[in-house]
Amino acid sequence: MVDGYDWRRLLNTSESKSRSDTSNNRIQFSSIGGWGKDNAKLIVIWTFEKSKSDSFPSKSRPGRKTKKRDLSATVKSYDLYLITPEDNCIVPWTEKPSHSDLVKMQWTQKWHDILKKKAQKLNKLHYNSPIKIQYSFKNIGGIMRLQYEIKNYKDLPPCPDDLQELLAPQLDLLIGAELRLWKDLSMYPNGPTGWLDNNMARWEQNNIKHTGILNVKLHGRGWRKYPDFSKGREDYWTGFAIDFLMGKEILFFEELGGHEKGADHKLNFKNE
Repeated sequence: MVDGYDWRRLLNTSESKSRSDTSNNRIQFSSIGGWGKDNAKLIVIWTFEKSKSDSFPSKSRPGRKTKKRDLSATVKSYDLYLITPEDNCIVPWTEKPSHSDLVKMQWTQKWHDILKKKAQKLNKLHYNSPIKIQYSFKNIGGIMRLQYEIKNYKDLPPCPDDLQELLAPQLDLLIGAELRLWKDLSMYPNGPTGWLDNNMARWEQNNIKHTGILNVKLHGRGWRKYPDFSKGREDYWTGFAIDFLMGKEILFFEELGGHEKGADHKLNFKNE
């Protein structure tokens, strides 16, 4: 990052990512469309200690198994990074079709192979840029996508000291937070009630997933319910939960709810 960067004036959004303390340092970022050439972005990497379900037989892909779902989590730590245009740490997409055209096209194996060669060429050309184009081009619904990733998030540009000092007292409030989901599925035949655990996850896999109620125990406080949290059906709901809590519990972060490409929170430093 360039010394003396005026982040108070130029920094408007943040992207939040979560990882397990047992996983590697690879991070998948948002769509290329969410990385403007002239915009700075704060990156918040949260590390969890997670309890996860077993893998279950997949209903949509016979003969295969599901990914392991989040059951509960404890927030262990976070890391802050600041991406600015001057860093040149992002591989640009300069090939055809353009990103705006590509995301309107249906995925095919032929297009996958073409795009992979183009992405490999660009990643090699910009070898000094740690944020690379990912070699996965199929989005939900079979539409194509372009996304970024980094093999080791610790290679990102560090957050400046004054920004770290401003945000740390707020973000520290979420260290040690315990996240659980309470679900009442008794309205369904043989539906269980209680904390989301492996048996309930198995029942949901075979029947229907329910959002439940997010319960959070912040460090030094009792359990608190958040009935307006709506992502309890997701396999990796703990990442959505930390985004939700950032918007609810700490200053400077306003959750965008997925309404802005490449950003999880709007930043507001007016009342610092």
